[in-house]
Formats: sequence, C-alpha cells, structure tokens
Amino acid sequence: MKNKLHVIVVLFLNSGLFQTSPAQPSPDLFLIDDYDYKTFYRIARSPVNKMNKFAAWEKAAPEVKTVLIKSTLDSSEQKALFYNSGTARKKPLLLALHSWSEDYIQHFSIPYGIFAVKNDWVLIHPDYRGAFTNPMSTLSEYAVADILDALEYARKNADIDQSRIYVTGFSGGGMATLIMAGRYPHLFSAAAAWVPIYDLVQWYGTTKNAKHNYSRHITNSCGGAPIAGSKAHAECLKRSVSSYLKNARKTNLPIYIATGVKDEFVPPSHSIQAFNDLADKTDRISAEDIRYIDKKRRLPTHLKGEFFDSLFTDAGLRLIFERKSEKVILKIFDGTHDVIYNAGLYWLSNQKRKTR
Repeated sequence: MKNKLHVIVVLFLNSGLFQTSPAQPSPDLFLIDDYDYKTFYRIARSPVNKMNKFAAWEKAAPEVKTVLIKSTLDSSEQKALFYNSGTARKKPLLLALHSWSEDYIQHFSIPYGIFAVKNDWVLIHPDYRGAFTNPMSTLSEYAVADILDALEYARKNADIDQSRIYVTGFSGGGMATLIMAGRYPHLFSAAAAWVPIYDLVQWYGTTKNAKHNYSRHITNSCGGAPIAGSKAHAECLKRSVSSYLKNARKTNLPIYIATGVKDEFVPPSHSIQAFNDLADKTDRISAEDIRYIDKKRRLPTHLKGEFFDSLFTDAGLRLIFERKSEKVILKIFDGTHDVIYNAGLYWLSNQKRKTR
C-alpha cells in the first residue's frame, strides 16, 4: 500500500515554540512499510539477519544485482550492488554506503534496495574495500576512489536526474557520507548521515578500552595508535570527517545528520560536531552541552522542548531535538546506534540541487 505521510516538526527555540509547515510528500513516493526494515535494530533482531546475505537480498529485492567496477586507481575489480529499472525517464540516484564492519552485501542496506525498486530510483551500493579493518579500507584513497568509480558507473549506466543525486549511510557509512560531502560537495544534491563517526582520533580514545574491536580496526587501518604527532595520528585525520566537512558549507549542500542520545558506540558528540562545522555560529551547540550529552546520555534542560516527526514515531523512536541552520539539519532521537530509513530517504527525496 502506498504510504501518504504528513510530517510535522515542532521546534523549540530561544524565542518560543514554532511549528513549521508540514512537508508534502510526493503522491508517487512509496515508503518502506515492512516492520522489520524500518530501523537498523529491527533488522538486527529479525529472521532476515540470520539469513545468508545474498539470500536475504534475493528475497527482499531480487531486482538488485551485483556488478563489477574497475578501479581507476589499481585496476582491480570492485563489487557493488546496482539497480536500474531501465524505464524511459530520468531517475534519482541513491549512492548508499555500507557501515563499518560490513561490505556491499550487508543486510542493513536492504531497505535502500526496497526503496529504490518501489520508487524507480537508481541504486548503487559499492564495497569500497569492505569492512573498515585494514589500510586499504576505512576511507583510504582507494576506498574513496571506489566510491567515485561507483558513482560514475551509475551515471553512465542509467538515465540520471542530475539534480537528484543523493548519498547516504549510517555509522561507518555515515562517516563515508560526510567525507564524500566534504571532499566532493559538487557531486551531490544532498547527503544524509546517521550516527556518523566524525573523528577517528576521538573515536579511538572512546573505543580503546572497550570490549569490541573498533580501536584495533583503527590502528590496523592507520598504522598504529593515533598518538599526537605520530604518522598514525596524521593518517587518522586524513580519513576523518573533521578534516573535510567545513568545505561543504561553502557550497550550500543540504545535509541531514541524525544521532541517538543514548548511543554508546558512537557518542552523540560526533554528530553534533559535524552539525557545528556546517551551522551558523549562532546556532552551534556549545562544547559544554556536547560534553553533558555524551556523559549523561540526555539533553541539558535548556535544549529540551516539544519535537515531533511522524516518521520517527512510526519507527518507535521519539524525536527529542531538532535544529536547522544554513543548509544543515540535526536530529537527535531517544535511542541508541540506529537509523530510521524512511526519515532519511523521505528527506532526501525532497531535495533538488544541480550537480556537476
């Protein structure tokens, strides 16, 4: 069934409560209606996540196929998922980027495939050297080149609406999304990043004593622990959003950033710092407030207000904060390390900007 939604957002600002005009979704836009595919955690807890990855994709979106793309850097054959219906019309292009520990066939990108097929969008979902565990991956120059190669492959093999080229991802894919937005803002009409890692040096400090292996992945990727003044430190910064994102502000690229206030994998500070890089000085969130949110896993009293987004509510995650500034929007929800697919995709679908 076609989903027709009216999204109403209420903003609490210093001068009081304001209600924005509800955005009108296209009558032709189909949103994801399967319960299991609306958020990351729903997929993680569903029977789908226990299936073989290829079988899961074949069941949910059999039209999406694997393609091989020759690397412009080392001539290796790099895999990607690709969908193009071949219909005679110019189509939006969705470049979706997999998360930190995954690859091009991850279960958690199936919603992008479902959405692309339902809406006759073109989808490209590159491997970009797989999980972020080694020097060739983790947004190395090879990985970045693979993303650019995948984008070019889609543009050459489908009839693309050049004003509707979107990039999105979550976690490591959110990091990749913001790096591409910062380094190549002219290539995209809009970007949506969920729970992104903003700075690898910071994240190493957060994860080095944790039970999981993310800190080891960082040292493996960057050539050691990122101690100040070391080559590994410089390499981590070279692969970090913090080194590039401010470039996007000059180009007016619309960027959507969302994080869970209780995220213990990637602290909310990463998303908030990304927002601050793009926001007007008067709209930035203070360092004191950022530290409070990371430590307490809740908002300070003066940032609390009444916020509502029906797509967050529909996914069972309450929106607790929203701020818009320049061309960036930050959303904080009452949840952990998660993504609400419909919310990001719906927002992207409403953005138009000519690319080069």
